[in-house]
Amino acid sequence: MTARDRVARELRHRVLLGSLKAGDRLDLDALAEEFGTSRTPVREATLELANDNLVKLAPRSGITVLGITASDLLDNFELMANLAGMAAGWAALRATPEDVERIRTTGDAVVAASESGGDVALANFKFHRSVNQASHSSRVMALIAQTARLFPERFSDVVPDQVPCSLREHADLVDAITDRDQPKARLLMMSHFQDAAVRLRAHLHVGDDSLLSDQ
Repeated sequence: MTARDRVARELRHRVLLGSLKAGDRLDLDALAEEFGTSRTPVREATLELANDNLVKLAPRSGITVLGITASDLLDNFELMANLAGMAAGWAALRATPEDVERIRTTGDAVVAASESGGDVALANFKFHRSVNQASHSSRVMALIAQTARLFPERFSDVVPDQVPCSLREHADLVDAITDRDQPKARLLMMSHFQDAAVRLRAHLHVGDDSLLSDQ
């Protein structure tokens, strides 16, 4: 991961989960010092966020956070639920024995990370990637990657109760894929993301859109 990618990933995470709110200003020098890099990769990272309409760059006012509405963030969970559900269903049909073993191994790694205090978010990413890859559909993987740009990557860091729930859901999903049960695998994955959206809504106390953006 380049310095630009690292900065963009972290800033996107902060915007999506509200620690950077609409109207906040970004200081390139302060961010460069925080991330231990020069201004150039930080500037490039903010350009990437501007392309996603998360920040606004202006010659005189600098870089201003636009944020994302809570409803848009939750809608994105629904999009991801449907796309990831499709991938899981296809994985149940198309996964090779090697794919199934990889899914099981990465699922076990999430459990190990949660028990040892390891990087649960990274282990979770690898688990979901293994399921998506087992769909053997480049199209659905491309759509998932596009949707993930507005999806909080380190979700478990801010919603701790997501971890024990995910472990139970992952185990059921692995069993469904192993059993080649396409409808069950698809529904389990969809519910996995929809339930996460419910937990995020509770965490953000979402009753309106003002928490994440004033758009």
